[in-house]
Amino acid sequence: MNWRIEPLPADGPVFRGAIAVYSRAFAEPPYSDPDRGGEIASRVRDVHRGRTGFQAFAAIADDGRVAGMIYGYHGEPGQWWHDAVVRAVDRDAASTWLGDAYELVEVAVDPFFQGLGVGADLINALLCSRPEATCVLSTRTDSRAHNLYRRLGFKVIKEMRFTLGGAPFYVMGRKLPYEAPSA
Repeated sequence: MNWRIEPLPADGPVFRGAIAVYSRAFAEPPYSDPDRGGEIASRVRDVHRGRTGFQAFAAIADDGRVAGMIYGYHGEPGQWWHDAVVRAVDRDAASTWLGDAYELVEVAVDPFFQGLGVGADLINALLCSRPEATCVLSTRTDSRAHNLYRRLGFKVIKEMRFTLGGAPFYVMGRKLPYEAPSA
């Protein structure tokens, strides 16, 4: 199975396919949240798309199916995730990792395509030309995603919970510029 990476449009069949992939990916354990797709559609289209450095990509399989999606933007004070992480880490870590950071906000791969390299290809496309000093993200500690991020050079900065009683997350980061690992 082959796929290509292309910019994710703000609407249309590829956008709807990406939201469906997101829903399917997060319906699986450990998230088990099949309704998450409706919320992400409005965040991508109405909130995050206007942020500095916003980029979004979709992986499109040769048969036309959307295999995955990803997006991110430049992190800045006043953004919920950025501020939550700044409060959780020490001053040096905040300066080093969040002072000039690109935030990998969401990546989702259709369960059918997981483990084939789609996620790595999406991350490569998103980060290959970023001018920021670092890239940061968060992922649940009980998901397998952190294994992919580690293979791509991310390291754990902090383990934290974003909400009282919520699941634990790894906040991970890597220095930029990003060079895609050779195949």
